[in-house]
Amino acid sequence: MYNFLDMNNKKVSSKHTWLIALTVVAGILATVVLTQISEQTLQKTFAENYFSKTTTTMPSTSNVTTFKTIVPNQTTNKEFWINTVHFDGMTNINAGIKCDTCPQNTPLHPAEQPPVNPTIPTGGGFKITEPNKAGAWDFRSFAFAPAQIVVNQGDKVTLHFIGVQGAHHVITVDGIGTFELKRGQINTVSFIANNPGIINYVCHVHAPNMAGQIMVLPQSNV
Repeated sequence: MYNFLDMNNKKVSSKHTWLIALTVVAGILATVVLTQISEQTLQKTFAENYFSKTTTTMPSTSNVTTFKTIVPNQTTNKEFWINTVHFDGMTNINAGIKCDTCPQNTPLHPAEQPPVNPTIPTGGGFKITEPNKAGAWDFRSFAFAPAQIVVNQGDKVTLHFIGVQGAHHVITVDGIGTFELKRGQINTVSFIANNPGIINYVCHVHAPNMAGQIMVLPQSNV
């Protein structure tokens, strides 16, 4: 005999099961939504706090490099001091000896022999001294300092040649003249740079490397 009571109970139980399942699903969806909202809230809060802090800790403008427009000096009087100098490459045919006052791990200077039949230019600008009794020898090169000068057409140019190193020099400035310069002396020449181009100054005693140039820039038409 068919039991309608059991059938009704089964229908009620099935409804309860679906209700429970729907409740569980709704709860899961609500949890997911709340979690996403919480994560977004946390991200927003973190971002606001982070950028707020980094904004307040920005370096001051005093540490920022700024660029300014510099107006060149427009004076037509140009004055230069030109030194006569030489460079020495001192060395020894014997290896260096460790000194007591040198820092630790200081490498010893290697032994160096002077070149045989050196191929250096003639003219006195370069000089090699033979090793002395202690084995020391030297390679010397003469020069002007500065060796290049830039002026503008129409400038009044004053050059002071100073005898710093070298027993004596015989110097020629193109278009100006030739003069002798000894150690401790100062010889001054002045001229107007009327024409654009190159004006050379050379020492005849220490050619070819003891030479310099004055570059005269043409006047601007602006």
